[in-house]
Amino acid sequence: MPPGAQPADVLDSYPRSYYNDSSFWAGPKVHWRRKDNSPPVGFSQGRVIRGGSAVGMVAHRGTPDDYAEWKAFGASRWSWESVLPYYRKLENDWDFDGDLHGRDGPVPIGRTAPADWAPLAKAVHAFAQERQIPFVSDMNADFRDGYGAVPMSNWPARRGLGPNLLSYRRRPPPRESQRRLQCPGHGLLFEGRRAAGVRVRIGCKDKDFFTREIVVALGGVHSPAFLMRAGLGPAAALRALGIEVRADLPGVGENLSNHAIVFIGLLQERRARQSENIRPHPMTAFRYSSGLSGAPAADMYINVQCKTSWSPLGHPVANLAPSLLKPLARGRVSLLAADPAIHPQVEFNFTGHELDLKRFMQGFRRCVEVLAHDVRAITRLTFPVKFDDRLRRLNRIILANKFKSAAIAALIDAAPGLAAPIFGTLADRRVDLVALAQDDAALAAHIEHNGGAPAAWAEPATVAR
Repeated sequence: MPPGAQPADVLDSYPRSYYNDSSFWAGPKVHWRRKDNSPPVGFSQGRVIRGGSAVGMVAHRGTPDDYAEWKAFGASRWSWESVLPYYRKLENDWDFDGDLHGRDGPVPIGRTAPADWAPLAKAVHAFAQERQIPFVSDMNADFRDGYGAVPMSNWPARRGLGPNLLSYRRRPPPRESQRRLQCPGHGLLFEGRRAAGVRVRIGCKDKDFFTREIVVALGGVHSPAFLMRAGLGPAAALRALGIEVRADLPGVGENLSNHAIVFIGLLQERRARQSENIRPHPMTAFRYSSGLSGAPAADMYINVQCKTSWSPLGHPVANLAPSLLKPLARGRVSLLAADPAIHPQVEFNFTGHELDLKRFMQGFRRCVEVLAHDVRAITRLTFPVKFDDRLRRLNRIILANKFKSAAIAALIDAAPGLAAPIFGTLADRRVDLVALAQDDAALAAHIEHNGGAPAAWAEPATVAR
């Protein structure tokens, strides 16, 4: 989208674009676990410059330990000391200065001040203080386990669009060939063994473009699929689909990783809802170490979201959402057909590693502890959320959902007794959260069947080795 032509939902500092179908690849289905133990469900993967990070605005850095792992694997130029100068060049941090932050970069970084926190965020802070969990005011420089404000990439009145569009403004208007290349490519062109160009579908015709350098930037799901259709991937699987093998690379499509998440919903009292004047999506969060044997440090995250959606019904509903910052299970992307119109088969394999499931269960139980604290005073109802296509459809930005959600929200406020049966339809099953947390088998089953990956949470990554 050219500068000045961004739609209102993209410019909004609350990420309404997360609920707009036009921001995502159309039609892909994924398996949250494997194809033989989980049904295909819709997956919203950003189809815009910067992918899912352009849809959401969370601006967490990786920890120094993350980059130390990369360096240990051989990426010597990706140590914490190597990347920090680029973080500083990139950001304009409103809240912090010094050796760990920048003030002159194109990307704004800010946090909701504690005085402006919604009642839920303040109640969770009270829980943290009682448990002597440190308050971390700057999660991008203080990497202790703790509770603090989520750093966000937005100005007060609109999102921070980042350096790609800012630099685009400084360039002369693109030539016609450059404008055409904004269409997605669907094939590579070869000169011998060298990839020399891209085949692009413009309207109903294919057009070939040759270039010295090709950057494949279709995201963690579509990039490996694109490469495999071009003949770069596991040879036996490609031949079975009639694809000419250019290079036998078994790792293409393997090692798929993403941050799974589970939602626990809260219906807030009218007096306790996030102010209309406070726009951020997530407000605060826990980042902590599970401490389980074999788990790395800073492996867990609990998002505290005081408003769950753009709609009138999303305003009274909040959630706590445990997630794995460092999942151990790995999934895969594989082709079902050589035809680019056929989406690849995606198996995330969430909870496919025993330690992932154990950490999720621990995180879920911590959320139940939080809900039993001061949060009770501002909450009408709590429920485990079923993360499926029905919930996704309800959150789409369409006029029918706006009216439907407004009617439901008004009904719940007028007749509070109807909240339980209405929100029971969003739950995996009608069950008390405390009872669910105390039943190992039931809790494991709930997490296995209701873990998912929101589009804005993280871009999945596939690594060819």
